[in-house]
Amino acid sequence: MNVPLGPILPQADPRQSLRVRRFLMAAMVYALAVALLGLYVRQGLLAWNEWRFLTLLIVLVNAGLYALLRSGRNERFADPSMTGPQMFMVCLIMGTVMYLLDGGRGGMLLLFLVLLMFGVLRLNPRQFTALGGFALFCYATAIAAVWQQRPDAFNPQVELLHLAALSTLVPCGGFFASHVSNLRRSLRERQIELQRALEQVHDLRVLDPLTGISNRSAMVGYLVQEMERAERLDQPLAVIMIDLVQFKRVNREFGHPAGDEVLKEVARRLKGCVRDIDGLGRYGGEEFLVVLPDAPAPEGQLVAGRLRNCVESSRFSGLPARFSLRCAVGMASMEPGDDVWKLIERARSDGEEKIAAS
Repeated sequence: MNVPLGPILPQADPRQSLRVRRFLMAAMVYALAVALLGLYVRQGLLAWNEWRFLTLLIVLVNAGLYALLRSGRNERFADPSMTGPQMFMVCLIMGTVMYLLDGGRGGMLLLFLVLLMFGVLRLNPRQFTALGGFALFCYATAIAAVWQQRPDAFNPQVELLHLAALSTLVPCGGFFASHVSNLRRSLRERQIELQRALEQVHDLRVLDPLTGISNRSAMVGYLVQEMERAERLDQPLAVIMIDLVQFKRVNREFGHPAGDEVLKEVARRLKGCVRDIDGLGRYGGEEFLVVLPDAPAPEGQLVAGRLRNCVESSRFSGLPARFSLRCAVGMASMEPGDDVWKLIERARSDGEEKIAAS
C-alpha cells in the first residue's frame, strides 16, 4: 500500500525533499529516544514530569525544524540542510537528558551517538570535530552537574568510561566525515565531467565542428519543426539557401586552411545578419541554410539581399585585399503541400537562376 507523501514531503524540489527525508529519519531516532525514556520512567530512573518535559522539548525542537524545512525558508541559509543547527540541538538535548537521568545513561548515549552520525552526511571534518567537542562539553557539563547536585546518582567509574567512549567518537567521526566529504567532492567532480561530456556530445550532434553553427541534420530538424508550426498557426515561412560559388577557387589557389577560415568568417558574418529566432546552419560543404519563421516572401527577399551583401562585402584575413567572394542566394516561401526537400530545392534553384542571370 502506497502512502501519499505529498503533504509531508515537498515534491517539486528533489533536493528539498531529500533534506526533509533525512530530517524525518533523525526524527524517528528521537521517537525511539522518547519511547526509551518511558522505560526509564518505569524503572524509576526518570521522573514522570521530567519525561513530559523532555518529550515536549523534543517535539517542539523537531516541529520547528520541520516547519522551516517544509516552508522552504531554510533555502535562505548558507547550509539549506541546517545540519549544524540540528546537531547543536542534539547536543543540548543530550546534555539535558543526561542531567535528568538518575542512571543508565549509557543506553541513551547510544541513541544520541546515532543522531550525531547524521552530521557525517553533510559536515566537513573540521565542522564534525567542532561538533564532537561541543558534544563532549555538553556531556561533561551534565555529569559534572549531577556529581555536584545529586552525588547518589553519579557513578564515577561508569561515567568516566562513558566520557572516554564518547571521546573516541570525535576522531573516528572526523575520519568518516573526511571520507564522506572526499566522496562528495569526487562525485561532484564526476557530475561536472559528465555534464561537460553530455554538452560535448550534444554539440557534436547538432553543431558543425568547423563553423560552430548548426549542422545539416539539426537544420533539417529545425525546418521540419517550423514548417509544422507555420502550418498549424497559418503563418508564413521563408527559407534561404546560400552557395559560395567561388569557394573551390579559394581551396585551389590558397589552400584548404584558408578555405576553412573563409567558411568560419562567412558563418560569423551571417550570424550577425539574422534574428535570434532564425535558424542558421551549414547545409553542405560551402552551402548555408537560413530558416526565417513568420517571414512573408517580401521580407524573405529583403533578408536574402542583406545576406548576399554581407557575404560579398566581406574581407578575409590571409587572402588578397582585392579578393571578393561571390555567392548564389536563393529564397523560397513555404507553399501548401511542401515538404522539407521541396522547399530547400526551390530555394537552391532560385539562387542558381539568379547567379546565372547575373
